[in-house]
Amino acid sequence: MELKKGFRDQKNKKIDSVFGLSDWEIFNIRLFGSDMNQVLKIIDSWIVFKAKRKWIATVNPEFVMKSTKDDNFKSLLEKTDLNVVDGIGLIWAKRLSGKSFMGRMLSGIKIGGEILKGGHKEELITGVDLMSELCLLAAKKKYKVFFLGGFGDRAKRTMKYFEKYKIEMDYCSGEPRFNNEKVLEKINEFKPDILFVAYGMKKQEEWIDKYLDKLDIGVAIGVGRSFDYYSGDLKRASSVWRKMGMEWLYSLIKEPKRFKRQLELPKFVWKVLTQN
Repeated sequence: MELKKGFRDQKNKKIDSVFGLSDWEIFNIRLFGSDMNQVLKIIDSWIVFKAKRKWIATVNPEFVMKSTKDDNFKSLLEKTDLNVVDGIGLIWAKRLSGKSFMGRMLSGIKIGGEILKGGHKEELITGVDLMSELCLLAAKKKYKVFFLGGFGDRAKRTMKYFEKYKIEMDYCSGEPRFNNEKVLEKINEFKPDILFVAYGMKKQEEWIDKYLDKLDIGVAIGVGRSFDYYSGDLKRASSVWRKMGMEWLYSLIKEPKRFKRQLELPKFVWKVLTQN
């Protein structure tokens, strides 16, 4: 099934104009500037008004740094309908926008301290939390949910976790390297209102971009490692860590092999502080 783009664009713009989407930018990446409740209202409106093939990316500092080095990845983040803030570092960076170099240095320390005390979380929308909130919404509104990806059988076990929500669900585990036609057929037969895609940064965005026009869905959301938590393979950080916005650090301690990827974080901080 191919998308009639003109019709979709016209209808979606009409729906989105009701909310007056509030965006801000960091290094030319557009981000949505509101809280979880507003995001849920927007997604709910898309589904209620039958807007098809909407696309949400859960963006963190790694995404931003990748986009500064990879024009193809940056172009994907420009195609999405909504980029939500899935990283406290982005909120920290936003608070420094428009300041002088010295102002950024001083404010960076001050705001960093406030974040460690639990402040400035109103715009943080993690993929893990968004999944849970959307499944609650699906239970209330009788929406259909599909889990795609993850390592091994984590999509299946994630679906099992959400069985307590009593929602209509289906899944496809693993990475569909050679059987995408069957995967697409399964998704389109199910016709989910919400499609969670968990292939990790970039891979999931590339997959959504490649196949979105062939999908009969309401909204596709890249959720990174979220299946790892709900499948039980990775214990989530306690509320204390999450309150500080340091869930990434907890995950690093639990999985030291991710250290190389996390080296992008100090590079991100330096780039924010030294931006022109």
